[in-house]
Amino acid sequence: MNDSKTIAALDVGTGKMQVFIGEIIDGKLLNIVGLGQNSASDVKKGDIIDVRKAAASAQAALSNAEKTSGARIDGVCLGISGTHLRGFRNVGSANVSGADGVVGADDIRRACLDAQSKSISDDKVFIHNICCGYYLDGEYTTDPLGKKASHIDAEFYMLYGDSERIADAIHIVESFGLEVKYLVVNALACTRMVTTFKQRQEGVLVLDIGCGTTDYAFIKHDRTFQAGTIPVGGDHLTNDMSFGLRMSRKNAEKLKRRFGKLILTQEEAESSVWTEGDKQIGDRSIPLMSITKILRARMGELYGIVRGELEDFFIDGDVKEIVIVGGTSRMQGIRAFTEEFFGVPCFETKFSARVKPTLCHPEYAAALGLLDYSLARAESDAVGKKQSPLRSIISKIFKI
Repeated sequence: MNDSKTIAALDVGTGKMQVFIGEIIDGKLLNIVGLGQNSASDVKKGDIIDVRKAAASAQAALSNAEKTSGARIDGVCLGISGTHLRGFRNVGSANVSGADGVVGADDIRRACLDAQSKSISDDKVFIHNICCGYYLDGEYTTDPLGKKASHIDAEFYMLYGDSERIADAIHIVESFGLEVKYLVVNALACTRMVTTFKQRQEGVLVLDIGCGTTDYAFIKHDRTFQAGTIPVGGDHLTNDMSFGLRMSRKNAEKLKRRFGKLILTQEEAESSVWTEGDKQIGDRSIPLMSITKILRARMGELYGIVRGELEDFFIDGDVKEIVIVGGTSRMQGIRAFTEEFFGVPCFETKFSARVKPTLCHPEYAAALGLLDYSLARAESDAVGKKQSPLRSIISKIFKI
């Protein structure tokens, strides 16, 4: 008899709550069987402002997903974003204990425990402790076991967030009578869906540009070296256009979607567009160059922050490629502008071959990645590997 579990992936975004429901069979097969969405006006820059309203929005999205799937949800993989997310790298050390100088499992374990021994304040909680790799007598390696050295260092990236805000996110799920099975930072979830193993080995930066925030993650040697959230997104582009062109936010959003471009041809740079398109009273002509200048200014500001956050990796040439997802990734000319700004190739998003073509939309990257994470965890649990650290996170937040 097949062991089947139905997991919901909940992406709490600034623009909307998004839910995918997947069926995990025998810890190996994932079928996407439902989709639900609902607006999220109660979430600003990735942070939950009103827990009660956010819970209602999330519950509506979960209910819609259940209806489309006809399945009862067994648990939720919850995506975490927001300006409260922070991270730092920490190095732990151990002397190789064997007389022959061969690194053993116990040497690795001691170095890893030392790296993860760093404490944080009581109002913060670790979400992910990610091993970035090891150094044997100063030489980097991803697999030190069985190699010769006198000293081993383990480097970890420690990603943490605000306890209260994470508790709020968990509450909006549990108030619906569901259990949060896994807790994942959205930026890490995205990378699972839109990067290849080769990209993750060589060095790839993933940018998920949503409505109110931009989540980012840099991966090299197939390890996450840094991730976080920047409080700038597509809504800021709309607001800038509304202010700069003296129009309503609604009209600015419509104009951005229809004519927003970051790179113009000579002919386009000399052309204009109409705000309404009917040339009636109230309609007016706006130079396309004016729209592009506003968009480029805000995108340049966002990219400047990204470069500042990852300055060392750009200086050392570690970032070989950039992948952009999220709704803003649909803007015309964004890849060319990205390459122009960073001096690094930016390729079109390519989803995993396991994802149906009808679901390969840049807005779905985080939610699909959350489901993929659930599948990986189910496979690990099935073969007896370590359990999810969620229990310890909840224990610290709720003091149980």
